[in-house]
Amino acid sequence: MSNMPWCKKLEMWYLESHQEKNMKINNYDKSYAIYPQRFYKNLHYNSKIYDFCFIGGLNTDKQTYINRKWILLFITTIFNENSYLQITDKTSKKQHIGYGSFDYTLLQDGFVPKEHDPKDRNFFDENYFTIMCKSKFCLCPAGDDLWSMRFYEALMCKCIPIVENIKETYRSDAESKLGYKYYLSTEKIFIYREDWAEHNYNLFLKYHTLETV
Repeated sequence: MSNMPWCKKLEMWYLESHQEKNMKINNYDKSYAIYPQRFYKNLHYNSKIYDFCFIGGLNTDKQTYINRKWILLFITTIFNENSYLQITDKTSKKQHIGYGSFDYTLLQDGFVPKEHDPKDRNFFDENYFTIMCKSKFCLCPAGDDLWSMRFYEALMCKCIPIVENIKETYRSDAESKLGYKYYLSTEKIFIYREDWAEHNYNLFLKYHTLETV
C-alpha cells in the first residue's frame, strides 16, 4: 500500500467523500481513487457533439511532457473539425501554434492544478467536465506518474478513454482487475459504444465513489 501512487487531491476527495456519508475513517484504503458527489451528481449527459477531446497540460513539467507527447501525433492525424483541443498550461500557451478549427487553447482558459497552491487545487472545472460529457472519446495520457485522474473522469463522463498503453488505465493492482473499456492510441478505428460507456460508468460508481456503501 505504501508504494501505491497517491496525491493531495486524492486524499482531499477521499476525506470529503466520507464526510458526505458521515463515515468515520479508521484506515485509509487506497485501492481505489474515490470522488465526492459534487463531481458526478450534477453532470449532464447530453448528445455527444464532439468525437475526440483533450483538455489539460502538456508542458506542466518535464515528466508530464515525456508521458504526454504521444498525443501530439494523435491530434495532428486524427483530430478534426468535430474534435475539441485545449492545452491549458502556461508554458504551452506561450509557445502555442494552432492546430486547426478544433483548437481552443488560446480561446478558453483552463485550470491546471500544479499552477496553484495545494489548498486551491480542490476545484471543479465546469468547462472541463462539460466538454468531456459532450465527447465520445478522451485522450487520457499519464501525467507526472504513469496514471492520471483524467482516466477516472472520462469514465464519470461516459466518455471512452484513449491511452497509449495499459499502464495508463490504473494506479493500483485492484484497479487493474476491474475491466475498464478503452482504446489504445494505435487502434485504426474508434467506435463509440454506449454499452462500453455504461459499463465504465457503472464501474466508476461502484469502485470510485461511495454510492454503494
